[in-house]
Amino acid sequence: MALLKTAKKNELAAMAKLLMPFIAQAELGQLRIWGDSSRLHLERATISVNDLLVNTRSGHVTVEADCFFGHRCMLLTGTHDYTKTGRERLLAVPDSGRDIHLKQGVWLGSDVTVLGPAVIGENAVIAAGSLVTGDVPANTIVAGRPAKPVKKIDGTAL
Repeated sequence: MALLKTAKKNELAAMAKLLMPFIAQAELGQLRIWGDSSRLHLERATISVNDLLVNTRSGHVTVEADCFFGHRCMLLTGTHDYTKTGRERLLAVPDSGRDIHLKQGVWLGSDVTVLGPAVIGENAVIAAGSLVTGDVPANTIVAGRPAKPVKKIDGTAL
């Protein structure tokens, strides 16, 4: 730490340039949990979750085997009571009923947001940038904000 206090600005810039790839890699691989971490169930997960943000304030989140995630995905169980106002709304957070369950083989593209309650069926694909606001059938590709089914995994149109 003393070295950093005495380092010149150009020396710090050079050190930052050297360290930045390592810092970025660590940040992009960091799972972030908002809420009770015991409500996050990754026991069956087999693949890195990248920089996934999981909110467990209002339910449990379960991720099964072979699910994978693009960057900046969010699984959000937390909500507020919109009928309240001000600080009362801020504090009105249910503690259950908004579970999210990703079944085996689910693929979430980058920037996907899933709002609980939701069950994403086996092998479903959620297109990048999509907003999931309910259940997604197995073997289905969904896209959009809100996400809607666009085709089956076998390529047939819906």
